[in-house]
Amino acid sequence: MNRLFFICIALVVQMTIATCAQAMPGGSELAQIANLAASLDQKYVAGSINSAEQAEAALKESSAAQLRLQSWYEQSERACHQTFFVNDCLNDVKQHRRQYIVSLQRIALEAKALQRKLRIEQLDKELEQRQAKP
Repeated sequence: MNRLFFICIALVVQMTIATCAQAMPGGSELAQIANLAASLDQKYVAGSINSAEQAEAALKESSAAQLRLQSWYEQSERACHQTFFVNDCLNDVKQHRRQYIVSLQRIALEAKALQRKLRIEQLDKELEQRQAKP
């Protein structure tokens, strides 16, 4: 009886390990996304976006990385539904996504804020010019 119990436990552990390995399809994709997010976070440190060109480049790069992360997330989410421990798998996938989306969103927000600021400055100058012309 004791032996049967340990065999069952071993099988459950083995199934858990196998499902976790299957639940992360594109594990190398996640590693690439992690490296990309880290490099973008280093490239665009908070407060380092100072020009319209830099803001445009940061926005393009962070948007592309976010799309890649979202694609991985959707693919992994579908794969989780094929596993035995669906909720654990989904929680792990969500946790990985949250880990990287924060820095990507920060970069995009900072770039958009600078673009808005520059656009408002441009509109103010145009308004000043129109008001100066009687």
